[in-house]
Amino acid sequence: MHEIREPAIAYGKQKLTIEEYLQFEKASNEKHEYYKGEIFAMSGASNRHNWIFKNLYGNLAHQLKGNPCQPFGPDMRMHILENTLFTYPDISIYCGDPTLTSFDEDTVVNPTIIIEILSRSTEQYDRGNKFKLYRDIPTLKEYILVDSESIRVESFQLNEKRLWELHEYRFLTEVLSIPALQLTIPLSEIYEGTKLVRNFPGGE
Repeated sequence: MHEIREPAIAYGKQKLTIEEYLQFEKASNEKHEYYKGEIFAMSGASNRHNWIFKNLYGNLAHQLKGNPCQPFGPDMRMHILENTLFTYPDISIYCGDPTLTSFDEDTVVNPTIIIEILSRSTEQYDRGNKFKLYRDIPTLKEYILVDSESIRVESFQLNEKRLWELHEYRFLTEVLSIPALQLTIPLSEIYEGTKLVRNFPGGE
């Protein structure tokens, strides 16, 4: 997840319609989130964030080659019809053909899994208010948070009773399980190349 700054003022007014936001976004060099008429600028990610993204995305793309479920990076814009949010998850996984919105051919609505890479500035938002908004997605089965400041992965999985269960991983010797995809990823591979691995006992 990129850093979220204060709401941007566009067209000289505080609130935008969805159509105005999409027009604004096409003309902008930056990405913006949209929620209930307000837009929020998103800045670039840290070097460690980029390493973790590279490791995760590369691993998922390799394991899911030829699979109907496919991963996409932060250029894939997602919309939640139930609460108006437009956002760009760090990694989103879609099973089958992604469903486009009726008003924009570059925005999709039906992720199966969302992965956000946490930073100090976005951790509270990604774990709190944003997760509340994500839970409105009817197709979402798993929400995974990967810390970029320490060895820590939190996987929220929707169980048979439609309740979210937390599975937490804190050691490089552990293996992240993603049941919705029937695959696993060692934490040592997620954090490979980062200073966190070098500073961890038994790390590189």
